[in-house]
Amino acid sequence: MLLTSQGSTQTAQPSEAATPPVEQPAYAALAAKYFSESMADRLSFENFEISELRWVHGLKGWSWLACVHFVDRGHLRTYALFIQNNAVIDARYAVQIDSCGSQSYTPFDVVTGVLGRPTAPRQPALY
Repeated sequence: MLLTSQGSTQTAQPSEAATPPVEQPAYAALAAKYFSESMADRLSFENFEISELRWVHGLKGWSWLACVHFVDRGHLRTYALFIQNNAVIDARYAVQIDSCGSQSYTPFDVVTGVLGRPTAPRQPALY
C-alpha cells in the first residue's frame, strides 16, 4: 500500500460540501494588518491587489482564502491568506492549487485596508 504524507502547509480545496458563513470578514483590513505585523520590508512592496474571498478546505479546516498580488523589487508576487474567525490563521506564497492565477483582483491600501484605493506611493527625500 502506498501512503502519501501531506506537508504542514495549507492547501486550498474548494468544495460544495460545506456552506460558508453568511457574513464575510473584513478581509482587506485583515490582510493589511497581517502584512504590517509580519513583513518588515512591506513598505518596499508596491501595487497591492486582493482577490475576493473563497471558501476552501485545507489542513486547518474550512477557512476563507484571499489571494494578494504585490510587486517586490520589480517581481510580481502572490500570497495566499487563510482566514478563520476574523484572523489570518495561515499565510504563504501561493501555490498552483490555490488557483490565485484565475482570480480577479482589486487594488487595496495595504496601510489602511481600504478596498479600491491603491496605497500611496512612497515619496523620496526632497534633498
